[in-house]
Amino acid sequence: MHSTSLRLGVLRKDFPATESAIYMDVANQGLISSTTLASIEPHLNNRLHGRNDEESMLYHVERTRARFALLIGAVKNEIAITKNASEGINIIANAIDWRPGDNVVLCPKLEHANNILPWLQIKVRHNVELRVVEPDRGSIPTDAIIKAADSRTRVVALATVTMVPGFRTVLEPIAEACKRLGTFLLADATQSVGILHTDVAQLGVDGLAVSTVKGLMGLYGSGFLYCRQEWADRLNPAYLARFSVDLGNAPESAPILNSVKLRDGAPRFDIGHYNFPGMLAAYVSMGQLLEVGTSEIERSVTSLAKRLASGLLEAGLPVCGGPPARHTGSIVALGDVAALTEARTTDSRIQSLHDYLLDNRVIVSIRRGMLRFSLHLYNTADEVDRVVDLAKLWLK
Repeated sequence: MHSTSLRLGVLRKDFPATESAIYMDVANQGLISSTTLASIEPHLNNRLHGRNDEESMLYHVERTRARFALLIGAVKNEIAITKNASEGINIIANAIDWRPGDNVVLCPKLEHANNILPWLQIKVRHNVELRVVEPDRGSIPTDAIIKAADSRTRVVALATVTMVPGFRTVLEPIAEACKRLGTFLLADATQSVGILHTDVAQLGVDGLAVSTVKGLMGLYGSGFLYCRQEWADRLNPAYLARFSVDLGNAPESAPILNSVKLRDGAPRFDIGHYNFPGMLAAYVSMGQLLEVGTSEIERSVTSLAKRLASGLLEAGLPVCGGPPARHTGSIVALGDVAALTEARTTDSRIQSLHDYLLDNRVIVSIRRGMLRFSLHLYNTADEVDRVVDLAKLWLK
């Protein structure tokens, strides 16, 4: 642990934002490092001066694909390159061979809109039933999800960690049930990958969608989709483009006159050209994550989140979920859990505390009426203690 603390301390210096503020808004967008910023510059300079580096960039995309696979315990051929988690979810939703009477199981009150809208569209297009599960005190209820699924359940869609209140979902029993039923388990992992240790084999998910802008410490407009090989090879992409198909040794510009062969595995879901700056940034930022190790990052971040939750509770503030427990990951939320499911304006006290923290250079956000603190590898115990002290001063 001591060596981990040293590595995290050294790495923190590569994030200039930490010098001027306490940044606890990773669930909105993560910080990027100076090293990540520098990695993009050579490509942009080539563009500036008219030098075509497409061949080297395509090679780099494949290195980045492989690095993400390494990060989550997958293999390269199980990774598609996307714009964001939303695109990954839509790719799977539209690749299923739906039949009237099929159903999808989800807990909409705890999902981001982008893990709800695709299923609403599928419902209308394919006469599919949406089986809605209600939250259990702010958590996605494992037992209720399993109970709702049956032999006609084609997809169970859920977040590994909800955007608010930020509780971890207990996935393994759901994965076992999905495997028995032949159901595709699709996880939105944007709030966990890069922050919490992720092993897709251990979790048992069939698909996992993520953007690079949060825990992966990258840019907007790039992401990844994991799709287990056995599923990917039997799914049909709704859209095709040059990088979706296997042209053998033919150049990218070769004519396609009749039939095509889909690429093996998840790369068949690649659409159009790639966000090269996004892939350059993700390669470097994931390298920083791997250098520390995601298990070590999780230990550090969850320890800080528990320290923060305990301190805020001791101060008398309404920490959602109460004392730290199994649900605690990297996010701590303040407020009434009823705010998650009711159309109401933000509580004036929540807004007041948010503004007070911001005035004292603590960056957090309000989501669904709750004040959300979200942490990463560059946060420290001193920062947590400072936030708790500020909250106590605000209460006086």
